[in-house]
Amino acid sequence: MKVYSQGDQAIIVSGREPVTPASVRQLLAVRQYLLEQNEPFITEIVPTETDMLISYDARMMMKHLDIPSPFLYLKDMIEHIKLDELVEGNPKFVEVPVYYDNEHGPHLPQLLDELDLDLETFIQYHTAPNYFVSMMGYSPGFPYLTGMDKRIVVNHTASKKRMIPAGSIIVENHKCGITTTDLYEDWLVIGYTPLKLFDSSQKDFTRIALGDTVKFSPIQRGGHTS
Repeated sequence: MKVYSQGDQAIIVSGREPVTPASVRQLLAVRQYLLEQNEPFITEIVPTETDMLISYDARMMMKHLDIPSPFLYLKDMIEHIKLDELVEGNPKFVEVPVYYDNEHGPHLPQLLDELDLDLETFIQYHTAPNYFVSMMGYSPGFPYLTGMDKRIVVNHTASKKRMIPAGSIIVENHKCGITTTDLYEDWLVIGYTPLKLFDSSQKDFTRIALGDTVKFSPIQRGGHTS
C-alpha cells in the first residue's frame, strides 16, 4: 500500500489494483487499527474500493504531540501496522434470494436479447460467483458488488431514469448492486430481493458490510425471507 498526503489535513492510503477481496480487507484492517487507537486528532475515515481518506486535525497534533509534521507522524503509524495480524480471513457470508422475472427485473428482456441468452442461462451466470463488497455508498447500506461474470457485463445504463424500489438488484458495467432505499436512477434492474438490507431502527442497521461475501440465489413466486 502507498501512503501520501492529500492537502494539509488529510492522508490517503492507497490499495492495489485490480480490486480484490484481499486488498479491500487490508484497507479495512488499517481502518480497524486506527479506530481502536481512538486518537482524538483523527476526525474522519472514509474507505473506497482502492483508497482510504483519513482526515486529521493538524493543529491539535502539533500542539499536543510535539511533532514537526502531522503527515509524517501518521504515515509512520500506518506503515508500521502489522496487517497480517489484523486482516480477517473469513468475512461474513450473506445469501441474497432474488426474484428474476419481468415484473421484478424490468430490464431483463432487453438484456437477454442483447446478450443472446435465455433467462435460465442468465440466472446461472449471475448466481454462480461469490461476490465481494468492494465499496459502500450512494445510499445508506448500498453495497457495490465485485465479481460478476464477464458474460453478462453490459457497458451502458437504461435509456431513461425510472423509480427503482428498495431491494432491486441492479447492474452497472462490471458491478452489481442492491438498492436499500427507493431511488430515481437509470440503472438496469434485473431482479428483486425481499431481504431487507437497511433498517435505521436497528443498532446494526445494515445487513451487508464492506468486505463481506454475497451469494445470490433464485427464488420462485411464493418464496419469502426476512
